[in-house]
Amino acid sequence: MCKFWEYTTNHAISEQGRIWVVWDPSILNFEVAHTTKQAVHGKAVLGNGSFVHLSFIYGLCDYRSRRDLWNDLIFISQSIAHASWLILGDFNVSRYPQDQLHGLPSFSKAMSEFNECLNAIEVDDIRSVGRHFTWSNKRVGNAAVNKKLDRVLGNWGWHKVFNHSCALFHNPGVSDHSPVSVTLADPWRCGNKPFKFLNFWAGDGRFPGLVKSVWGKRIVGNPLEVVISKLRMLKRELKFTFNKHDPNPKKEAIRAEIEVIQSKLLSNPSDVGLLQQEKHLISTLGKVKDEEESFLKHKSRITWLKLGDSNTKFFHRSVTSLHHRNYIDRLQKPDGSWTCSQTEVEQLAVDHFRGFLGVQAPHTVSNPGYSKSFRRHKKFCWAGE
Repeated sequence: MCKFWEYTTNHAISEQGRIWVVWDPSILNFEVAHTTKQAVHGKAVLGNGSFVHLSFIYGLCDYRSRRDLWNDLIFISQSIAHASWLILGDFNVSRYPQDQLHGLPSFSKAMSEFNECLNAIEVDDIRSVGRHFTWSNKRVGNAAVNKKLDRVLGNWGWHKVFNHSCALFHNPGVSDHSPVSVTLADPWRCGNKPFKFLNFWAGDGRFPGLVKSVWGKRIVGNPLEVVISKLRMLKRELKFTFNKHDPNPKKEAIRAEIEVIQSKLLSNPSDVGLLQQEKHLISTLGKVKDEEESFLKHKSRITWLKLGDSNTKFFHRSVTSLHHRNYIDRLQKPDGSWTCSQTEVEQLAVDHFRGFLGVQAPHTVSNPGYSKSFRRHKKFCWAGE
């Protein structure tokens, strides 16, 4: 252990002292909140004054003994509520049948109880890279067993604040478990976002007029070029008209207006003008709420829930989780090392696909003028996908 570092263990409760938490006090401070045989729960206070809840896990081998751990996590989750919470360690049980390399896939009672606990406390795996199977019995042949027993889980509070965190499972070395490190690097931001058509625009009263005005314009050229040109013009008009995609700010503004009107009605409840304004605002609010739900459903790509069930909270969480899974901040190179910058990630991806796709062959067409014009529009077609 490094000089001047501090530590805590669960040795007072577990004779074997199965869990050790070590930290550098010059970077952060760890405040222990609760300790059991299978977990150390606490709060890490960072240098900037912010804090996160951390739970370090070492599950017992017997699934009946792990029930105490599941109950403990459920109890802890009630006090944490919406704060950022990260749970990591060796749970001594897999989550899915595919988390075992050898043998027939099966879903055991222990796995079922583990998943029930995770659903109850509303946590999920954060994005991870490196080794999938984190434990091995170090045997060979038919006796070899590889499983994913170690995980890093975050609640919705964690995914919201540290959406671009990543767990890296390293090679095990001399151990039978793979060590894991969690990075909290800020996300890379580069380039323009592609255009996306949002379904709720079609229900806006301005939408038919926009389409009609653009499609009614006369453009000379090949029919395909005419369609592409009009789509480009329509995209530009839609971006200008619906420049504020998220309906939530509009919804909150209408709520504030309703609050003002209803406050005035307290002193003059029969005012016809105020009553008409209230009715109009409530009707508008209902439409905006429908737009918000459609907007979040579109972003979350969930199609198996019907609109109108006020699922906005669920959709918002799905959007956050989707962004978290889709984010790529590192790739492994052929020599086993990892990229550490966005430029390296981009170059490695290009080199990889160039390796088996090869160089684009020259393409000849009977109408060179048309081909040249079409190539100018191909970038638009791809960007809009």
